Amino acid sequence: MTPVPAYPTPLTFCEIHPPNHFPLYFYRRPKAPDLEIHAAELDLDAVRAARIFWMTGTGLSEEPSRSATLAALEARARGGITVFDLDWRPMFWDGEAVAAPLYAKALAHATVAVGNTDECAVATGEREPYAAARALLAAGVELAVVKRGPRGVLAVHRDGTVADVPPVAVDVVNGLGAGDAFGGALCHGLLAGWDLERTVRYANAAGAVVASRLACSSAMPTDDEVTTLLAGAP
Repeated sequence: MTPVPAYPTPLTFCEIHPPNHFPLYFYRRPKAPDLEIHAAELDLDAVRAARIFWMTGTGLSEEPSRSATLAALEARARGGITVFDLDWRPMFWDGEAVAAPLYAKALAHATVAVGNTDECAVATGEREPYAAARALLAAGVELAVVKRGPRGVLAVHRDGTVADVPPVAVDVVNGLGAGDAFGGALCHGLLAGWDLERTVRYANAAGAVVASRLACSSAMPTDDEVTTLLAGAP
């Protein structure tokens, strides 16, 4: 890998204003080390062989990470499960007009797209959940997952299967990390071959567990915790 001694370890701070305002502040200047990954450094055999491959919109925000991310997607050739976490962070970009065509390129290689309504609007121009899901499918993915916060999650598969999952009621403490828990649980369900409804309900509950806790990475739930929460959910 390319040495990056000039770039400090990034820091992120989160303000906590429950139930739904958790602004983030990123210190990633002059540049974050993770954006210095070059395409030539990738182990494309490993990329192709992975049962599931997860990439983010942030990886497209700057070179050389942008080219490396697109090279990895092209190498996947839509093999296995390839997830595009739309992950829109406006402070990393020079505007939505710059991001939109790059998001479109990535969507053409992904099999799953995951994002909230704001992120879907950047990727497709559509904010209404069903319209956004249809636009993501039209862009090339097989499964569109639209996170709606306190209104639950909508997932639409190209085969016509729809899961419109209600929220899981918790006392929200900190929203930071809930998306990571959702993503990890979504991958678990997809790899296990669960049906769409079960997968999305499980991922939704995993995110809710973390939202009910103060911490982030150390707050990730166990399978038993997610199952217990689901058992009490309507």
